[in-house]
Amino acid sequence: MYSVFDVNRDGCINYNEFLKTIRGELNDFRRQLVEKAFIKLDRDGSGVVETNDLLNLYNSRKHPAVLDGRKTEE
Repeated sequence: MYSVFDVNRDGCINYNEFLKTIRGELNDFRRQLVEKAFIKLDRDGSGVVETNDLLNLYNSRKHPAVLDGRKTEE
């Protein structure tokens, strides 16, 4: 089983390898959905979703963890 999870054969099972093995490959519909969501989140088109991208999309002021001080809006 270890050889199935350790896709890159580095002797470790990282989180992405674990998820990919458990979930399997995305079908075309799911892949398109993920790509659309990523494009929406990646506001500046850099190929990376950064804090600033999310700050422009979401208002977290009323999130319970922000309201009770456990987290900041960022």
